[in-house]
Amino acid sequence: MLHFVENTDQVIENIKTIERYLNSEVEEEKQFAQDLIKKGRSMLIYKVNGQNHFAPIRFLGFKKNSQAAHIENENRESRDTAPAIQSLMGKPFTHDVIEKEFNEYANGFKGATLKAKRKYWRIRNDHNKYFELSEEPVSAETV
Repeated sequence: MLHFVENTDQVIENIKTIERYLNSEVEEEKQFAQDLIKKGRSMLIYKVNGQNHFAPIRFLGFKKNSQAAHIENENRESRDTAPAIQSLMGKPFTHDVIEKEFNEYANGFKGATLKAKRKYWRIRNDHNKYFELSEEPVSAETV
């Protein structure tokens, strides 16, 4: 049974997992992460090397989430995780420029992007700046 995240460190741990999957040489992991992003309706925005990246809260909202755990609980939706994310990040927003950025980001992946208006949250660091992963690529050793 997956439990909801309770702090931003747990969300960041899941962001690192998504990034590791996106950069994986294992095609199944990479495709899993890309599909999650392309089908997401509620997205968290974070930065990698100065660029906005997006990840779905239905993955990020559960403690120590993984591909196997997510598939096992696939019937859960973002509305299940939204209260946990909202308690940590505040209310979601919509914005046409962010939606355009999301589409440009997601269109870099294989497959069709869900045609829907998305909700977004931004994660901030301890200094209230937008959270950014370090310049180091995320690999299995850094997680």
